[in-house]
Amino acid sequence: MLKGERGFTLIELLVVIAIISILAGQLLPALSTAREKGRQANCINNLKQFSIAIELYTQDYKDYPPWLSSLFPSYISSKGIFACLTDLYAGVRGHGHVTFPETNDIPPPNIPGAGYSPPYLGAIEGFNYRNPELEACSYFYEFNYNRCSWFHSSHNETDISHADMNNDGSVTWKEAKVWQMGNESHEGKVPIVRCFWHYNNHGQKVLNLSAQNYNVFTSGPEWETSSN
Repeated sequence: MLKGERGFTLIELLVVIAIISILAGQLLPALSTAREKGRQANCINNLKQFSIAIELYTQDYKDYPPWLSSLFPSYISSKGIFACLTDLYAGVRGHGHVTFPETNDIPPPNIPGAGYSPPYLGAIEGFNYRNPELEACSYFYEFNYNRCSWFHSSHNETDISHADMNNDGSVTWKEAKVWQMGNESHEGKVPIVRCFWHYNNHGQKVLNLSAQNYNVFTSGPEWETSSN
């Protein structure tokens, strides 16, 4: 230090550090929000990729795929499309919605029998149709071939009879969603693919891919009763 110059005092240094800390505290949440918005944009792009692949699959087979994993690798060659960036587990633990394990393209480790009791033990037979080559998937697939426990517990016998397309006494998730698509009040809003990770981790809206027009829309966890 040259003669006549003075350095910072301890108090001045503490003031500078305090100001930097305050500015950092204000900036970090904004950066976190911006990062999450970027991840949402990536997730929307994944949903759009699913829409193209599902459309191609339905043109070839005249039916919906039994699982999203059925699209790999013929219709979606990159496994990265199946993982939402907001999902901290990168899809290894499935879609993150604990209420309906039968909709999980990555079966829970304790299936069969995870959370099931008669008459729902037959709900998991649809897992036989998934593609085991796909080890991770962050997305909730509503058109799967498992028995729809929600539909059986919340609808009357008339609705169940109408939704049961093959008359086997059991309504699958796919059958339930096709039935919902015939309901005018749900027109254009019945989702085929959903992402709950933005809702689970950041309290944001759920991202949904419509089965009828392949638009991406937002909702609460229950899309039927939640506003966009």
